[in-house]
Amino acid sequence: MAVILSGLGAALGAVILLIHHRMAASQGAYTSFCDVSAKVSCDVVLGSVYANVLGLPVALWGILACVAAGVLAWAVGRSTGQARLNAAAALAALAAVMLAISLWFLSLSALVIGVACPLCLSLDAVVLLLFAAAVAILRQLRASAPAGWPSWGYVGGVAAASLVSVLGLAGLQVGARGAGGPLSIAEVRQRDPRFYAFYVSQQLVDAAPADGGQSIGRPDAPVTIVEFTDFECPYCARAYQDLKAAIGDSPDVRVVVRNFPLNSKCNPQLQAEVHANACRAANAAACAAAQGRFKEFQGLLFENQSSLDPASLAGFADKAGLDGAEFARCLDSPAASAAVAADVAAGAAAGVTSTPTFFINRRRIPGGFQSAEQYRYALAIERELAAQAAPKAAAP
Repeated sequence: MAVILSGLGAALGAVILLIHHRMAASQGAYTSFCDVSAKVSCDVVLGSVYANVLGLPVALWGILACVAAGVLAWAVGRSTGQARLNAAAALAALAAVMLAISLWFLSLSALVIGVACPLCLSLDAVVLLLFAAAVAILRQLRASAPAGWPSWGYVGGVAAASLVSVLGLAGLQVGARGAGGPLSIAEVRQRDPRFYAFYVSQQLVDAAPADGGQSIGRPDAPVTIVEFTDFECPYCARAYQDLKAAIGDSPDVRVVVRNFPLNSKCNPQLQAEVHANACRAANAAACAAAQGRFKEFQGLLFENQSSLDPASLAGFADKAGLDGAEFARCLDSPAASAAVAADVAAGAAAGVTSTPTFFINRRRIPGGFQSAEQYRYALAIERELAAQAAPKAAAP
């Protein structure tokens, strides 16, 4: 059984590694079968900074561990006497360390990234079963083992190895993630050279469509992000959360949000109603902006994408502190529709065909990035480029 579980774990690890590789190679163009929603996605987890340890994918480390466990399990079945006992003890120790590491990554996924990875959870389940099988083997062999085997010292050593493994991982990954301070272009190139090469190769447009939409942040901020979004688009919701985490309380980033609903009713660039509630949600956002509450309202829309019916929109308006009667009058008004139409026209003129599409200091990024860390890298690059350009602009 332990051999079978080890093989299954290695196979799952191979699938995860393949997705990781394709995502890294395409820089967001590849979407796996495991990308289910904003909260259930292998792609988000595998695109995070936590998906690598010592420069190698976590999936590769998992495959190596499963192969080692399989070899030890095979040795238990093929050997006898003390050799068999030693192999069983080593298998139990390795399985315990693997389980501890699996729990560490499970906590990162649930508490830090906030997204569930179905393939990762499947691998966690296999590791748990492997640990149970290793313990069962130890109990079975205890009857023929010397007195006191395995000893309490052995058990303590396994526990210590598991603890050290998790603490070591925590130290490595906190270091990889950084303390959240300023990054330089050189540091971005060192941490993720593939992302840097991808980002700087993206097209610079002549003029990003920042005149219009809803502006959040200082007008004179050195970094301006123009985002074309659809409030019913799950990728837009993920991008909203990632960008929000990347910006934090930074005063040097301005975000201009513009509507681009994927619905032919209000977007003549489309031939179908991809998102049935997108037009009404865009109108609602425009109405919230008219009362000066756009920032609060857009968060409610993205956090409740499955509930964008009129009654829910009215509830969001109340939560955002809007005048309910005025909001209801505005929702189907020509003014709200005109505001959305202006955004759509600006997006079409800029070549927008899908959501989300970003223009970061005029650099066109269709689809956004895979993680908050990559948004942070992009902001670091643009901050330094803006600082380099400032003295030239000030020179006579």
